[in-house]
Amino acid sequence: MNKFIKDILKVIKKYDTITIFGHINPDGDCFGSGLALRNMLRDTFKSKKVYALVGNLPQFNERLGNIDIVDDETVKNSLAIMLDCSESERISDQRIITAKQIIKIDHHIENKPFYGVKWVDEDSIATCQMIAEFGFETKMKMSKLTSELLYLGICTDSGRFRYQPTSSKTHRIVAKLLDLGAEVKTLFNIMYLSEEAFVKYQALLVSRFKRTEHNVVYVFADYEDYHQFGLTFDQISKNVNVVGNIKGCPVWCLFTRSDENFIRVELRSNEINVQKIAKKYGGGGHLHASGARLLNQKDFSLAMKVVEDLDAAVAESEKK
Repeated sequence: MNKFIKDILKVIKKYDTITIFGHINPDGDCFGSGLALRNMLRDTFKSKKVYALVGNLPQFNERLGNIDIVDDETVKNSLAIMLDCSESERISDQRIITAKQIIKIDHHIENKPFYGVKWVDEDSIATCQMIAEFGFETKMKMSKLTSELLYLGICTDSGRFRYQPTSSKTHRIVAKLLDLGAEVKTLFNIMYLSEEAFVKYQALLVSRFKRTEHNVVYVFADYEDYHQFGLTFDQISKNVNVVGNIKGCPVWCLFTRSDENFIRVELRSNEINVQKIAKKYGGGGHLHASGARLLNQKDFSLAMKVVEDLDAAVAESEKK
């Protein structure tokens, strides 16, 4: 058994109450891994109280379940498991710091070391891949619903199995999830369903994109842009791939400003290391998929500096 899995299982067995946390603005991997781990632990350890506090994903709640609501005392007396997040500062529910102990399970590159029991696997395409591996290695009980939650996270974080580091291991795990009964057609029906207003907003982004000298594609989106369609920041701040994979353009990025004047930065590439640039601006992520938050931004001047750094990175790569 993987040493990290063995260490984590040993700690889990010591606690009667377990709370599971995820990052701000949860995605399919955060939501899926949180609810899947909760379900696995509840089904395997009937006497334990296990709660998922990862943040909802409204379009999937009816199909896959809801998160839990617990009081402060419950968190204080629990083992907290931090999923899909490199740093505790980015956890959506900051009560995590009051827990008796914190375990970290994540697939992102660490910007600063986490001291304690952890399992960080940068070669996993998704935290859901790690949770599935954890479940299979420890022989946890895994229901059909759990298999669908795990499939959701692997599928979305891998860009439908297109992004690195999707591997043969990823596909072997997915095969096991399908054997457990995961019905992927209904999941895809939800993934690809869009409101008319959202489609119109995406069309606006496509009409707005610009290219730098070295073909970095970028879009600046302000709050008036999505408010005109009746949309909120939480609904629209993950749209970078709308302008992705344009022929001859190795890097694409989206900068979305919120009503609170912070800018969500989404960086993607096929080959260029965008993670080091995200780190420069206080963010992080993967080599080819990273992000950051620019706080207190009244305009996009700092965002433009990010674009310039990306352009310089592409220029440098072209010299090699």
